Amino acid sequence: MFWPTSNSYVTEANMKPLVKNTISILSAGLLALGSAIYPNFVSAVEVSNSILEKNNKTASPLDNNLETKVTLSFPGSEDVLAQDIVFVLDKSGASDQKGIDSQARQFLDDIKQQADEKGLNIKIGIVNFYYAGKVRQELTDVVKNYNDIQNKLKSSVLGFGTNMHAGLLAAKKMLDDDTAVAAKNKHIILISDGATYLYSKNNDFTTAYTRSFNPTKQKDPNVYNDRRDLQGGIWEYQSRDYNLKIDWKKFNGTDVNFIFSYAMGGSWPWDPNKPENKDKPKPSIKYLGEYLDYYRQQEQDTSKNWAQYDYAYTFFSRRKGGGKNGVVPIENNAPANIDIAFMKADDVFQEMVNAGYQMNVYYKNKADFNGSLFLKYLARNSNDGKLNKDFQQLKKEVLEKVAKGSTVVDYIGKDFDFVNDVGKISLKVGTAMLQAEEIKDRALAGSDAHYGFGKNNDNTYRFELIYKKVDADAANKETLTLKINETVYPKIPVVLEYQEKLVKKPTAPGIYKLDTNEKATLYPVDANNNKGTPVDFPQPQVTYKVEGGNFDNPDPSPFPFTPDPEVNRKARIELLDEVPDTAACK
Repeated sequence: MFWPTSNSYVTEANMKPLVKNTISILSAGLLALGSAIYPNFVSAVEVSNSILEKNNKTASPLDNNLETKVTLSFPGSEDVLAQDIVFVLDKSGASDQKGIDSQARQFLDDIKQQADEKGLNIKIGIVNFYYAGKVRQELTDVVKNYNDIQNKLKSSVLGFGTNMHAGLLAAKKMLDDDTAVAAKNKHIILISDGATYLYSKNNDFTTAYTRSFNPTKQKDPNVYNDRRDLQGGIWEYQSRDYNLKIDWKKFNGTDVNFIFSYAMGGSWPWDPNKPENKDKPKPSIKYLGEYLDYYRQQEQDTSKNWAQYDYAYTFFSRRKGGGKNGVVPIENNAPANIDIAFMKADDVFQEMVNAGYQMNVYYKNKADFNGSLFLKYLARNSNDGKLNKDFQQLKKEVLEKVAKGSTVVDYIGKDFDFVNDVGKISLKVGTAMLQAEEIKDRALAGSDAHYGFGKNNDNTYRFELIYKKVDADAANKETLTLKINETVYPKIPVVLEYQEKLVKKPTAPGIYKLDTNEKATLYPVDANNNKGTPVDFPQPQVTYKVEGGNFDNPDPSPFPFTPDPEVNRKARIELLDEVPDTAACK
């Protein structure tokens, strides 16, 4: 068989998955009526227990009727189904460790079992945070390294302080570095009490910073009633709010004092559950956002340079109650350490939201500081300000990535026609062949068709194929749309076969590589009805030869094909013993 090498588009990387575990490779050279027809790629893939690594599409040689059999196989574990999950775990003393462990470990157990059974490609990473961020487990395969993951998840950490900003920085770097996985398939699982008061700088998640008001080190300590040194800890804001008038500013549209405890949902001046107060405003992420926006503006005030009071937070420095530049002046406009910690954690969280990462936030707490409102604030753009309650929805998203509602849209090549014959269409799921049945569809034109595969008891079908000769929704192109009505997996892939006929034949002497389709794309929808990232199939070609003339300088073709002189000089059929590293398929 002859395999052209110039203008070839298949590389070793995308050929290997194509031929992995292939039972047979069919190769043939055909000669018809003085015109030789050469295939440039032939593959008959039999489904076995192996995992389909990538979405695949092949085309057989043109036969004597100028027809080619097109085969689509999906879903590939390395395409839409490759996923990363990073746990970001609050290891501070206040967080409910047992609750975190039990839920996360059960979730991992379910993920591992399903990934093993269905051939899913899922990697897990673990980040802990206390005063710093600690990568406990780099991204690793959940099936191959399950025991290591579980051991890292349940391991205890000696540390102090809470720096959510550092934990999110470490997790973001882990996901950013894995460029092989689509953004929509990257998941963060943040489990925390929301009580963070430390922060990092310059993306260094190994070092924590804080700032302190410490009334005992102010110019005149005696003017303050609350002179506690809170050592740059979680209660630092009290040195500001407890020592100044709290009615200096109100939340917009309310008569509620503009202080941290009210912003965080602390008891407002009235009981919102009483009928007479039903129309009064209630604590919400709206007011927390207003509070943080205000102090963000203050932090950016270069004339004040509040950041000069930051100091590295260590086991020893935290007891000094201030940095080398002294303590923060006790003023209403002065951002507290917890204000900065909230802002910086939110900045990184929203960066991941904007990158398309899937953010999941769980609240667990045993302490007297209720940080749940801040966690809801983090989720305002990713989950409408709602916290995740369990792992069921996430499991569907991860385990059923190509579920009911997914489609494959295939644009027939402009030089070919789809062979609209029910006897030449088949669909296989794993090793089970589903015969095509024609469905009467009055919404279609006379030249169009609707086929079903795998009829259910309620007369619906597991899969449906809709053919449109002129698709008004696709710029009047000839299209095939495969509707997927069940979840599909790489270990039991779907294989659709149909035939196309070459109808626009080139006439000038030469050898031509013809696209069997313009484009084919899988549009995944998960079990929660969320759309995933579309994945294109390879674009197979077939080779057609017109005899006569000088192959080194072929005559101009009246059709939009490009004869290949290098191919023509080697136009001898050679039967190869194995598939070469390259082939004319893009």
